[in-house]
Amino acid sequence: MAAQVFGSILVGLVVSAVLFLPLLVWQYRRYGRFDALRMLWTTAGFIYATAIVAFTVFPLPEFTPGYCAAHATEPLFDPLRFPRELIDLIQTQGAMAVASDWLVWEFTLNMVLFIPFGLIVRRVFEWPRGVVLAAALGTSVLIELTQLTGNWGLAPCPYRFADTTDLVTNTTGAVIGMGLEKITPRLLSTKSHLLARRDRARPVTRGRRLLGMLLDAWYLVLAAVLGGTIASTIYAITQGGPGQALTPAQLLELQQAIFLGAWLAAMVIVVVPALIGTGASLGQRTVYLAPVPKHGSRSRLLVRALVVQGAIPTGLFLGFPTALLSPLLALAAIVSVSITPGGLSGVVSGCGWRDARLPAPGRPDDTQAARGSIGRGATHPGDQS
Repeated sequence: MAAQVFGSILVGLVVSAVLFLPLLVWQYRRYGRFDALRMLWTTAGFIYATAIVAFTVFPLPEFTPGYCAAHATEPLFDPLRFPRELIDLIQTQGAMAVASDWLVWEFTLNMVLFIPFGLIVRRVFEWPRGVVLAAALGTSVLIELTQLTGNWGLAPCPYRFADTTDLVTNTTGAVIGMGLEKITPRLLSTKSHLLARRDRARPVTRGRRLLGMLLDAWYLVLAAVLGGTIASTIYAITQGGPGQALTPAQLLELQQAIFLGAWLAAMVIVVVPALIGTGASLGQRTVYLAPVPKHGSRSRLLVRALVVQGAIPTGLFLGFPTALLSPLLALAAIVSVSITPGGLSGVVSGCGWRDARLPAPGRPDDTQAARGSIGRGATHPGDQS
């Protein structure tokens, strides 16, 4: 059991780390801000989902020859099995035996396993209680079917008991979880609270700028992978199609094509956003940031995009020794933002920063509203730093 618990925590944390940036993008587009507590609850949800899999599927037995003939399980469809066996236990061994018998512990643990289901689903998703109850029952049915079919045929035979009693205990656990959700402190902003404040401008902080930079790095990696994949596919097709053996010279050309495709794709997502709209990068647009160039110069917006975000992939593309400068430039950008929200790109290009939900400088509020601005708000002291 300890291995399953620690394994669930480890896998849940890994899944949370992998999905952190997609969840961050979703949070900002949905609620207009980063909510750390909601992210923590989401992480708890991943850990819990992993725990359900761990406790209902693992550990896998060693399916040696003859294992299924000797150990294959049969489904337990008797809904009164638990009370009947409990009465028999008390009559044969006495009431004191109840506390130590596995029958009772199994019944209790099946309820405990689904208490977090009612608490997490109700609190994070805010589904109606009837929907949460139906979801808990549906999940329990899915678990029992998984055990009944031997992991849907992936195992040579069923090795866990599919028990209709578990449907009752699991659903009861979810009901207890919903009760705990009602009486425990919320410590989590409701969806309605977050949505009501979604359109309000917020200060431009160092943390928010760093989040934008982190997302920009993620977008660059995604674009580079996509560009390199497209370039390698095109090269393979022009050289006779996939599966053809390549000569050493062709392998070198393929490598160059991959690097070129990755660089071009990265530069597209650097340059194009700088030339349209507010001129903010994709990461900055995600966290509702907009640069404010002096005199509204579009060229300054392009310089701002190229000085760090464009220079890093270019340095990597040019190879040694230029590639060595890219990590140093990235570090300098991070350090500069830690000192001032303007950052290195803002200092070099002469651009300030504002919340994208504020009206653009020099534009009347009614004009900005007519263009579909996402809300208004007073300028914060940190917005132009």
